[in-house]
Amino acid sequence: MTNKELRAISIAVIVAVAVTWCAATSDYSPIKPQADRPILRFVQRLARVGLWVLWVADPPRQSEPQFAGHGRHDAHGAPLVNHRQGW
Repeated sequence: MTNKELRAISIAVIVAVAVTWCAATSDYSPIKPQADRPILRFVQRLARVGLWVLWVADPPRQSEPQFAGHGRHDAHGAPLVNHRQGW
């Protein structure tokens, strides 16, 4: 992808986000969500709390490194696996 194509796509995305934002927040917009929607507000709060929990939660445990038993490599440096040999 060339810089010109990337710039055109970026501008198109920015314009689409701006038009959608204006259409959703304008007082005269037919697609503006209604103010009194308790279930959607609850889902929004639940999602927001969930994202905060995921953001501040402990990172996943680091697993121990796994080592291959018979560390042989081919001519190109790729590891060879011999499935005929058992543990």
